Amino acid sequence: MSLPRDTHTPPYRLVADELRQLIRSGRIKPGERVPSSRDLEAKYDIANMTARSALRVLRDEGLIYSTPGRGNFVVDPLPPESGEPQGPGESEGRRQMPSAEYLELSERLDALTAKVDDLLGVFQQLASFTERQKKS
Repeated sequence: MSLPRDTHTPPYRLVADELRQLIRSGRIKPGERVPSSRDLEAKYDIANMTARSALRVLRDEGLIYSTPGRGNFVVDPLPPESGEPQGPGESEGRRQMPSAEYLELSERLDALTAKVDDLLGVFQQLASFTERQKKS
């Protein structure tokens, strides 16, 4: 499935919008796992950073949470949709759109996190190799 290319909306926003709709409609239920960034990358033919940015938008909105090593999951219960009454002081708690600087820093942080994860994998492989060499 490809995203429409004739829009001014950034691809990560299009993916986030679709996932948000799936969550709000109940097709992805509270507590269920959300597709991984790799799954989104393959499904929408987008870069991994674009997929991570889409997931970050949903995390920032409070719709999903991340569990390291397990994935992203829909929060339970779901927060009210924007425009729904939220009780006293609702206007004070409204989220603003993240700034371009914030999004850039978040993307850089995600890239660094991915590199650290890759390095941890290399170290684990090296440790395993070293152990096998000792036994030989």
